Amino acid sequence: MEDLGNVYHGNCHCGGYRFDVRLESHEQLELVACDCALCQKQGYLWYMPLVAAVEVIRDDGNLVEYRSTTLEHKFCGICGTGVLGKHFEGPLQGRMALNGRAFRALDPFSFEHDRSVEPASLPRFGSCDCGKVKVEILHVPEDADIKEDNCSICTRNAWIGIYPRLSEVKVTGAEHLTDYRFGRRFMGHPFCKICGVHVVMNVHGPPQHVVDRLPEDKKEMVRRKLDLKPVNIRVPDRVELSLLSIKRSDEGTDGYERDVLVETDQTP
Repeated sequence: MEDLGNVYHGNCHCGGYRFDVRLESHEQLELVACDCALCQKQGYLWYMPLVAAVEVIRDDGNLVEYRSTTLEHKFCGICGTGVLGKHFEGPLQGRMALNGRAFRALDPFSFEHDRSVEPASLPRFGSCDCGKVKVEILHVPEDADIKEDNCSICTRNAWIGIYPRLSEVKVTGAEHLTDYRFGRRFMGHPFCKICGVHVVMNVHGPPQHVVDRLPEDKKEMVRRKLDLKPVNIRVPDRVELSLLSIKRSDEGTDGYERDVLVETDQTP
């Protein structure tokens, strides 16, 4: 966690919404998970500050508000990062909370317990919270890899992915998705424009004129990548993450502030 004294910096991925949080010298940064449906799909890790301790540094006016049966949250309509929430019931009831995953340099692995590696099956059907976007995994190989990393976008999206072929995934309601791309724009990170849940990824790959200049082995690698349809395993119905074997990769966030936030800074 980046720390300048007791000030912690956070933002949505595109940088259009940024905030600072000041902790008292004796206060520890504690994040809390919730088991309501929306929090599970979003992988939220909540931090509950005093209102006076939060300063909004930038707000481009792109936050979208969505209310589930238990939670009202706000997410960026450009990149899909959830940033704020308030619960209507449970131990977090009535308290304004910040999504700890939006804090810069947060390593979510340090806040999550190791999971069991007992064999478990992955449900085939899932959806975003509002139900506008649905996904069906038509075929799940027993040895399919489930992967999680801590790069800047996957940390904020709480992405844990399985990577079937295009023909093995059926997506309904794709017209309700906003496709967020950044950097080289090879990958799309779509989210439901109504509720903010990330259901799948889109693999766009390099521009065709770049692919045309590649040697044959590289072209074949691109073709294989383009045939994938990554699915967020947080969204299948009744999924038990604690029972799944998830391979974690320490990607880190090197270059994120330079390549993404600086570009946003240059946008009026």
